[in-house]
Amino acid sequence: MLRSPLFLAAALALAAASCAPQPSDASRASASVDKAPDFAITLLNGDQFRLANHLGKDVVVIDFWTTFCQPCVGSLTHLNEIYKKNKDKGLVVLAVSMDPPDTAGGVVPFIKSRNFVMPAAHDVDSNVTNLYNKKSTAPFQVLIGRDGRILKQRESYQPGDDAAIEHDIDVALKSN
Repeated sequence: MLRSPLFLAAALALAAASCAPQPSDASRASASVDKAPDFAITLLNGDQFRLANHLGKDVVVIDFWTTFCQPCVGSLTHLNEIYKKNKDKGLVVLAVSMDPPDTAGGVVPFIKSRNFVMPAAHDVDSNVTNLYNKKSTAPFQVLIGRDGRILKQRESYQPGDDAAIEHDIDVALKSN
């Protein structure tokens, strides 16, 4: 199916807007005390990930991204390093792709080409996205404490956000 230039321009504008850097301030890193809703999703390697299996023992970061979002690359790269450093301390990072059908074929090559070792999934039905990221913002992170409470939600990513993200994860890992 051929798409009109107007449709493609609108799609690119929407993609760029959803990935556009946001002001780096407290308004986009919000705290919450809501319980994280449970979900299950099939990982890219075929395994099943169920949030409930990690509650009570792990800190979970869910990172929503797309292959065409440049800030997502920085966010995922940083989270992959944090995951490698802290997975033995009870950190789980789940990379959730929100790619639409026309870019879905690039999800696995994207992960493999960057040697990401954290669990990754493609949210084909948008089930997890609808639970946690209703605006489908990319990148978007949700930090869930061991007790199942949503501790932080962070919209966007800019160089320099690394220290704050790592600090929030460290605090969560040290909490019971």
